[in-house]
Amino acid sequence: MIPVARIPGLRSETPRHAGAGWGTLWSLPTQPPLARIALLTPVVLLVHGYHPLADDGAVYVTGIKKLANPNLYRSDAVFATSPTRFSIFAHVLAPLLHWGPLPVLLLVCHVASIFLFLLGAWQVATRIFSGRRSCWGAVLLAACCFTLPVAGTSLSIMDPYVTARSFSTPLSLFALAAVLDENWAGSILWLALAGLLHPLMAGYTAITMLTLALVRRKMWSSVALLFGLGSLLSAIIFLATHDADAGLAYNRAALSRSYFFLSSWRWYEYPGLVIPLVLLGFAGFRSRLPWAARALAMTATLLGSCALLTSVCFVHRTGSLLLARLQVLRAFQFVYIAGVLLAGGMLGRLAVQHKRAIALLYLLLMATLFAGQRLTYPESNHVEWPGLKARNLWQDAFLWIRDNTPRDAVFALDNDYIESPGEDAQGFRATAERSAVADWFKDGGIASNFPEAAALWWQGSKATEQLNRASDEQRLARLQALGVTWIVLPVQPAPPAPASRGATTGFPCPFTNARVRVCRLSGALLHRPEGAK
Repeated sequence: MIPVARIPGLRSETPRHAGAGWGTLWSLPTQPPLARIALLTPVVLLVHGYHPLADDGAVYVTGIKKLANPNLYRSDAVFATSPTRFSIFAHVLAPLLHWGPLPVLLLVCHVASIFLFLLGAWQVATRIFSGRRSCWGAVLLAACCFTLPVAGTSLSIMDPYVTARSFSTPLSLFALAAVLDENWAGSILWLALAGLLHPLMAGYTAITMLTLALVRRKMWSSVALLFGLGSLLSAIIFLATHDADAGLAYNRAALSRSYFFLSSWRWYEYPGLVIPLVLLGFAGFRSRLPWAARALAMTATLLGSCALLTSVCFVHRTGSLLLARLQVLRAFQFVYIAGVLLAGGMLGRLAVQHKRAIALLYLLLMATLFAGQRLTYPESNHVEWPGLKARNLWQDAFLWIRDNTPRDAVFALDNDYIESPGEDAQGFRATAERSAVADWFKDGGIASNFPEAAALWWQGSKATEQLNRASDEQRLARLQALGVTWIVLPVQPAPPAPASRGATTGFPCPFTNARVRVCRLSGALLHRPEGAK
């Protein structure tokens, strides 16, 4: 293995001269703060929680399981394989299942991603601040804000589960640190690694790197040219594609993603775009800050402003769905990270005179993000350790399905089951390891990014619309043509809960708990092949 000290771009607070190039690509840091960051890592895990089979984490885990066992998800394979097409993430993890169980592997990856993110925050902080307190202030604030939502973009700075972004984000920070060193070879290497994991986010990182390099050298005419060309390219794409007919199913999939379009945002989400830009713009003109810090603030302000302007001008529900699919507002992930690092550095300086007040502020931020995660996943274990009994009753039902139904069974759930009380966005396929008719939310996200999945998504989501309220006869009429053999329904809640939240059925239901029942479709051809659990 390569010693950590020899990884390119990693260093301690010891300065490194600009223009290093290939000669210092493998330079040695003298005193890397790895031990302290390692001690901070479990704190982040315990504060922000861990939910490996929820939200986008479930999408990536489904892909890993499909690559490891091609016999899974035969009827809905497109939803398992599409997210693996442009990323090596699942392809790297799937072979590792021969060496250990997936839950342990995912936890190791998540802990590693936390460590790398904090290390990446340190690397950038040591290049924009000269004082040790400022650097640690930035890292501590990054730890506090680990799962901070990024306006209405459906992104967080980092996630409480493992995805390709879990590693592309730290790699992007290493690339930006190398740019601040003017270590071009190192920056290209880190960018290339990020691109192998998440090409879209790496594309925005590349724009950020180029902007930062130009701002750092005060090449303002080149910065103006860069963003002028970017606006011109967006206009050309808009004019060339806004009348293109991508088909009804894909149009429905793209339009179902409200975070693609500013016009679909809630009123309180807009300040999440404007306020960071104002604050970063102010920081960029503060002469008391080091020039590297000001350059980072200016870069974030320019990048965010350009993304916002592009979205306002060219991303509309009646416009170019290609530009919507590129999700230009994802650039705000870097805006938020830059803002957190700069604010943390300033807090670190203030801690010299106001230790108790700053310490209290950090604790309040951690408590706020902790509370936010508990509200997001209220009926799940805060940290879903491998081997720990599932507290979430929906997840408990999915695990029963995994252990007690035929492996070729096809399931149906209401198309917005993820919004059901207590479901906590736990992914069905990733947990149950069974095929399912497409749902509106998560499968719609896949279909909006991969048009080849749109037709199957549209067919499935229409068949399962209002499935909880349908009669058994209606369910059979809708689902048997899709090969569905089992159905998952919420249990009728006790009064005074709204009756619409539960479902009644005469189908035989071999599993029922306080939230969920798992039922066989009467009249469906059911069999248990050899070797089925």
